[in-house]
Amino acid sequence: MLIEIFVAPDGCPSCGKAQRLVQQIVPDYPGVEVREIHILDAPDRVVEYGVFSTPFIVIDGKVAFVGVPKETALRDRLKAR
Repeated sequence: MLIEIFVAPDGCPSCGKAQRLVQQIVPDYPGVEVREIHILDAPDRVVEYGVFSTPFIVIDGKVAFVGVPKETALRDRLKAR
């Protein structure tokens, strides 16, 4: 499973919260890979997903969350995969 966190390069507070949340729970899910993607480094991907706010989280190629998810919602999404 691949989780991609799309973040603004200026260190937005919500981006940091999303990054910390994902890093905190990923050890509970073996085989999950996490990539952080700065939106300015991948504008074509941002346009492809059609999400123009940060952070947003993509799981296995599908937008799963826009903004910082609740921990329970993220865990539920990971269990469902």
